[in-house]
Amino acid sequence: MERRAHDLNKTIMCPLCPGESIDQSQNPLSVQMRAAVAEKIEAGWSDNQIREFFVERYGPSVLMEPPSEGFGLAAWIVPPVAFALALAGLLAALRWMSSRAPDDDAGGGAASQARRLARLRDALGDSETDADSERPNADGRRAAGAKSDAREDAG
Repeated sequence: MERRAHDLNKTIMCPLCPGESIDQSQNPLSVQMRAAVAEKIEAGWSDNQIREFFVERYGPSVLMEPPSEGFGLAAWIVPPVAFALALAGLLAALRWMSSRAPDDDAGGGAASQARRLARLRDALGDSETDADSERPNADGRRAAGAKSDAREDAG
């Protein structure tokens, strides 16, 4: 009988202590609720009758487990369905990523590195060499052989 009361106390939540069963809580209301559970068990009430007794007084939120009917059924169905959908999405994404053909630059070899460098040079054109020659030195003068110097010599 004491074991039954203990197990039943774990399924009923203290209305004043968020997230604590009456078995865990030291609130005076929880102490009274534990005494009521013991009295009902001695009077021959079933576990369901005792739970219903507390639900009538405090509402369905007094039960540690959500009800498995009506709107409370969603609390039982939604988490496993969401987990299954997330797992399926992850597997689909992994399959999609592994089935994609690797492009020619995916490897880290010298040939692919040379192709990337050639494309980069083509994209930049001659602007890189022009930009380097136009930059001033640390002392503020242009680098030797800059285009402007070459123009002055020609003119």
